Amino acid sequence: MLERLWPRRWREKINGHAISVSKQIEPGMAVDGHIGSRRRTCFWEPIHAPGHSVAFEPYDWDFARDAGPSCRFVSGTTLKDKVVPGETFKVVGVTFKECDFQGDFRPDALLMFDGCRFDGCDFAYSSWKGAHFRDCTFKESSLSLATFERCEFRDCSWDRIGFGSKTEFHHCFVNNPGSLIAASVSYPDPKNPSTEHRHHQWYRLRGTRAHVLRTLMISHQSTGDDHTYYEIVKLHELQCATARLSEDVYHLRHSKGKRMRSLLGLLFHSADYLLLWSLGLLNDWGVSASRPCIALTLCWAGFGWLYERIPFDIQVPHPYQKSFDITFLVGYGNQVSADPLLTGIQNFQTIAAIVIYTVFFATVVSKLSRAR
Repeated sequence: MLERLWPRRWREKINGHAISVSKQIEPGMAVDGHIGSRRRTCFWEPIHAPGHSVAFEPYDWDFARDAGPSCRFVSGTTLKDKVVPGETFKVVGVTFKECDFQGDFRPDALLMFDGCRFDGCDFAYSSWKGAHFRDCTFKESSLSLATFERCEFRDCSWDRIGFGSKTEFHHCFVNNPGSLIAASVSYPDPKNPSTEHRHHQWYRLRGTRAHVLRTLMISHQSTGDDHTYYEIVKLHELQCATARLSEDVYHLRHSKGKRMRSLLGLLFHSADYLLLWSLGLLNDWGVSASRPCIALTLCWAGFGWLYERIPFDIQVPHPYQKSFDITFLVGYGNQVSADPLLTGIQNFQTIAAIVIYTVFFATVVSKLSRAR
């Protein structure tokens, strides 16, 4: 019976990885051409299912037979036999349920998934090039150990997604990166109910999110529009700060020898987060050069109103001219006063004006003098 089911060669290569084929089919074991045992061992992934098994034969991409594959091994090799070079291969409205995508998905054609669902699918050990995912739903699926090159994800829905530091995006476009990052999960080991383990998974997920966002940011430097690029910049910077804060909280709670250092780190990293957030808000994370101009106008008008309304020891004869001189740093040296309240407001206005100026010029220079 086994001789009829299994081919004579028990070893082959997919993407350069040597693999071994199991001698018998049992739940959680690999079929011919299938590598790894992630569903059985990776407890942190949403695809974790120790009793899961896939059908022996690789899926043949015949959607006329059923509504979509379920518990199938979807190989890139069988896809190459299905496409016509130079033509678009469309997969419309198909549901892939608990399938394992492995191999090289680089056909000599445009591969388009339109309105498809990927429920409980694992993309590990798969390489994609030129694939378009439009209005697709990814639910409880994993992108870990997957490589995407020149792919697009437009208007896709993400729900409980797993990815890791080995998830690679090269010249790819994702038009809703915030939804993708927010949907990422990392579950604790069911065999380890300790609070420390749960907190460890919690803070490691923040670091993984920052790593994936860095990959997406580099990918979007030459792909997509400016709006999406600057959105990823915002997500990346804030997520990096969040990852550091999460690590500080974890060590403060569970590492006795690092508590003092973690407490100091928590204070400094909190300040970094607030500073990044406020400066990013000032120019919309590099998108807007008009926001700093508006902020300068408000700085002039707001402090002019204060100089006019507050009863200082020394009367301010020309409050709005005074505010103009300080805001644009043309006459701050003449603003000498014995009133400590007036001096303090002047100093605060000067600091605010310098910060706004710095952000304004950095934004303009970045837009006019750089190649993204």
